[in-house]
Amino acid sequence: MKQRPRRYFTQTEMSEVWDRWEKGDSLNAIARDLGRYHASVQGALARTGDI
Repeated sequence: MKQRPRRYFTQTEMSEVWDRWEKGDSLNAIARDLGRYHASVQGALARTGDI
């Protein structure tokens, strides 16, 4: 299976993730709208200190 290239979150995407997370949106909903896996969103939140 071919591995997908790593795609980092932009500042705009992280801003949207934080706004939506604080509003109470689920990881799945945020990830779906950004075209990411929920684990990517969870990892980004964990690295920046909220989970």
